[in-house]
Amino acid sequence: MRAPPWIHRKEAVVIVNPTARKLPNPRRLREARDWLDERGWAIEWLETAGPGDATSLAEDAARRGVPLLFVCGGDGTLNEAVNGLAGSETALAVIPTGTVNLWAREVGLLKKPAEAVRLAVDGVRRRIDLGQAGDRYFLLMAGFGLDAAVTHGVSHRIKGRFGAAAYALSAVREALRYRSSPVTLSLDGRERTLELLMLIVGNTRKYAGVTEITSAAIVDDGRLDVCAYSGRGRWDIFWLALLTLIRQQRRSRKVLAASVRELRISGGGQLAVQLDGDAIGERPTEVIASPGALWVAVPSALKSPLFSQPEQ
Repeated sequence: MRAPPWIHRKEAVVIVNPTARKLPNPRRLREARDWLDERGWAIEWLETAGPGDATSLAEDAARRGVPLLFVCGGDGTLNEAVNGLAGSETALAVIPTGTVNLWAREVGLLKKPAEAVRLAVDGVRRRIDLGQAGDRYFLLMAGFGLDAAVTHGVSHRIKGRFGAAAYALSAVREALRYRSSPVTLSLDGRERTLELLMLIVGNTRKYAGVTEITSAAIVDDGRLDVCAYSGRGRWDIFWLALLTLIRQQRRSRKVLAASVRELRISGGGQLAVQLDGDAIGERPTEVIASPGALWVAVPSALKSPLFSQPEQ
């Protein structure tokens, strides 16, 4: 079978995070590798050894003009690879593993490794936007406030052991004690001041694998979907959480929804921040859309409202 025209040579890099939760067993990964070998692909299988490795490995692949890069890891590893590929011609694909796999869910790749590889290789290439928070890119979302405090409350060790359950426990703990912060948001220049509980800036739609917060996000429209929750404390948190689970949060007067190219955040003290599910330290004061910053490989049969532009 011939490769799609966007694959100018049969060469790919596979970045594997060996510490990722639910890592496919070696036999399944070997099946994926054999499938590629049988079709004449030159493959580099590379393992990460610590934070930041996926970024440097992806940068190297992009510099060498490798047409396709697979990430076998969770959304955090995927985020690192995105930061290495942004602005390059190398397309990103995924062999799903990790705790939640939001991007794999978005593009229909929650498959066995060999099937995920086949769907990407035989698929189409799409150019998508990224979000940029400070000097870092994100593929899925940036979270500020309660959402990020939950993430900060889960260590890598606990996450590796308990997975999504660790986030659920942290969410309950934070909901009982979290309090809002006065924040001014500048939404493409339009200012709103509110008692902020949580702010999600989404490039994609799915959240925590169970609901959608930025449900109007389109990944290739040059904009980001903003959803800001306001209130005071635990009762607002629990009520808004319930509305979110049933995907009715945008009906609440305490939820501000907008589509923006640029968001500026002032006030809020020491608001916690997360990007693509991983906690970060210094809080950025600006989040912007970076249009068309990344190529991705997705199944050719994918039909999703997340995409508005034709395949390439």
